[in-house]
Parts: sequence; C-alpha cells; structure tokens
Amino acid sequence: MRTVFFLKMLALIVILGGTGCLRSPEEAPGGLAEGDFVQVAQNGFDAADQAQDFNDYPWAMAFFKADGSADDGYVYVGTWNRVQQWKGFQDHKPVYPEIRRYRPDIGPTHWESVLDTRDLDLSEADRPHGFRIMKSYRNQSDGKLFLYAGGRGDTTSIWRSETGEPGSWTEFWKADREGSIRGMTIHKGLLYLSFYNDYEMVSKADSAESLIFATDGTDVWDVLDNAFGNKRNVGIFTIESFNNWLYVGTHNPLQGAELWKIEGPDPAAAPIQIMDRGGPRWMNESVLTMQVWKDYLYIGTQASFFGRMIAGLHPADLMRIDAEDHLEVVAGPHSIGGEKSGFGEDGNAYMWSMCEHDGWFYVGTYDIVPGLSYMLTHPGYILGMMGIGKANTTGAKCLTAIDLIRLRPNKGGDLYKTQDGVTWYCVMTDGMGNPNSYGVRTMVSAQGRLFLGMSNPYEGLEVWASTLGDK
Repeated sequence: MRTVFFLKMLALIVILGGTGCLRSPEEAPGGLAEGDFVQVAQNGFDAADQAQDFNDYPWAMAFFKADGSADDGYVYVGTWNRVQQWKGFQDHKPVYPEIRRYRPDIGPTHWESVLDTRDLDLSEADRPHGFRIMKSYRNQSDGKLFLYAGGRGDTTSIWRSETGEPGSWTEFWKADREGSIRGMTIHKGLLYLSFYNDYEMVSKADSAESLIFATDGTDVWDVLDNAFGNKRNVGIFTIESFNNWLYVGTHNPLQGAELWKIEGPDPAAAPIQIMDRGGPRWMNESVLTMQVWKDYLYIGTQASFFGRMIAGLHPADLMRIDAEDHLEVVAGPHSIGGEKSGFGEDGNAYMWSMCEHDGWFYVGTYDIVPGLSYMLTHPGYILGMMGIGKANTTGAKCLTAIDLIRLRPNKGGDLYKTQDGVTWYCVMTDGMGNPNSYGVRTMVSAQGRLFLGMSNPYEGLEVWASTLGDK
C-alpha cells in the first residue's frame, strides 16, 4: 500500500510541474504591496539557536501589552520545531519550542526569548511540543490581564504570563490527553478553547474528540464533548465569537467540514448547524481559520489531504456568513466576485491566516508545491517513507534537469487583500521571495505594522513586517 501511495504522489507532482504560473501581484487602490515589507526574523530567529532547535513555524502570534507596563507592548511568537520529523523525514529528537517577542528598541531583527522549554524541568511527555495559538485575555474571575498560549504535546497544556517577561510564564492548565489547543476566542467574557488531536490524521470511529473548553481565568470546564453527534468530526480546528454566538468549525476528512454555532443568547439552546459537507465542496475537509470583519464572519478552509493525494490538486475555498447565517462563497465555486478556489492558485491547499490592517482585509495561504517539490528532488525522503533505506535530507538530488522553480514560479505562501470582501488583489505568491517559505501561518496588526509569520521547515521560520507609514 505504501508503494502504491507514493507512486500516486509522484504522479501528482509530475502533473503539478506543468501547471505553470497562475497569478501575479496586482495593482490596487491602496493597502500593502510586497515591497512594503521588511524582514525582521530570518532562519528561525538566530543561527546558534536554529542549529539545535529548528524553529520552523511561527505557529502562534499575538500582540500583548501588560497592565502597568512602561513599554508600548510587543509582538510575541510561539514556535513549532523540527517539523520535518513529524512528517517522518527526520529521526525523532526531543523538541524545545520557544516563545519570543520582537524588540525593535534593541535592534531591527532582535527577538528576545521569554520562554524556552529547554529551561523547563519537564519530561518529553509533559513538555509542550509547540505553542499553537496565543490570545490576550482579561480574566473574568479576577480582572487580571494575561497572555495565554495553547500547547501541543503528549499532554495538552495552557501556559500564561501576566507580564510577558522572561521567567514569568507558568503552566495554567493541563490534561492527560495527546493533542493541542487549536483555537482560542473571547466570547461573553470567557476564554473559549478548542482541542484537536493533530497527532492522528483520522481517528478511530469510536474515538472522535471534538472538544471545547472555557475558562474564566481560574477554573476550566467542558463546553462540548460529543462531536455534534457525528463520529466523523474528529476535531475542532477553530472557533470564533460572532453575532452573540460561538461559531465552531470541525475537521471531517471523510464527509467534509461542518460549521456550527453554540453558546448563543440562550446558552441552553441546542447547537445549530450552519454548514455541512465542506460548504461548496466536500474537498474542504476542515474549517481552518475564521475572522470577523465588516459585519461578516470569514471562513477559510483546508483542502482534503487524501483528495489531493488521490485525485490531484484541489485548492481550498474561502466563504463568509452574515448575521442571518447566509453563506456566500468568496473564493471558490460560484463566488460572489468571480474568485476561484485558492484564489486561482492550484497549490493553495489552506486558507491559513486572516487579519485586518488599516482598513484592508488580508488572507494568507499555504502552498503545497514546495513540500511536494522537495520530496521529488530528495529521493531519500520517499525511499525512507516506503521502508527502503533511511529517510534523510542529505545526499545527491535527482531530477535537477527539471527546473521546478521555473515550471512553478509561484512556489511559496501567498497573500491577498480586499476592501469589500468581493474584489481581491494579489499581494504576493512567492513566500516573500523565498519559495521554501510555504505559508503565511500567522498575521498580526500591531503598532501600525502588519506582521507576517512565514513557515519554512527547510531553513527556519521568517517574520516580515510592513514598514511604518503604510499606505
């Protein structure tokens, strides 16, 4: 079965190489262009740390200003490390994710370490394997403001700090459950958190764990634990507060993503389903990200992993709903503005991040092309995964005569923008000039700048920020 699987994947890559360039940056009546960004973090923050830690993903990003602080606040980034080993491409080694904050007052590319899990006296089972999401929340219980960070690991945990300073971070809560806190949102004064066991692609039929918790800053309790009655809903990717309801997006790789709303004006009311079977297409297997902007809830999806492997590329869709839960397709089949799935880029498998900045709404994508291209040019990966030899990143490359970058000049994460949600403009399609930066994983608008967190499992994460004095 492995051999058949990887032969299909190789065929997909060959097809992929011939798809060519589908979109280029476009002129727009405002907003940011690719040239308006400068790089503020490269190759996982710094060379010495990267050599041992492999900070590959800026998995979580948030702005936080502590109560009573003399500074103006900072942008914080939580990492996921050694991503290739989780994909089976490297020998397993312990991972030590970090939380860092941007200190432009010290230097234009200086990122201060505020939590390094190497310094924690925790076992591999108890130590976070990554920090998936961060959120600033003022506790309902005591009125204190904290920056919360959701962990991923053999033990699922939540960490927090009242000041953001080094040495101030503590483990607030943990559960003896493998997986991660995948989503966070503030709803009716409480911090809601969604759980997902992302160590498994598809759970067993009787082990779906679509869980949501809530906290007031002191206690943590269950809100949802029944997968909305559908055992194929194997996890909750994202949650968002909108129109006095808590909206919940599921991961359902066999039937397509579902969207529900709970915890509305009457908390005792039964959950209400808004969308099933991936909305416009079954290939939308999960609701990956959601963001409220201009009276709409925007819904970004992840295209089916299995569908991509079996039936070729299927880019992700973008949708939105209004206060009456009317669903419109923004990018995908029969979209309101004519935008195709993936904004016309076949490799855009995720709508990975969203952010409002200076009156414009930005959407960042994950491009599957760099990962597939890397496997094609590094045969040791595929042979190792097939059980023939050992997977590694060294040794001679193959197919160097096939210039994949030439055939596929749009390799790398994309960024798109809009002022009305209907007409979209392409900002960039090339990972900010680095095709190995395959996705805009996180975005934050802070202190007059838009920060982009770029995932790069080959050279280390990158962070870009718009220059001051944006358009």
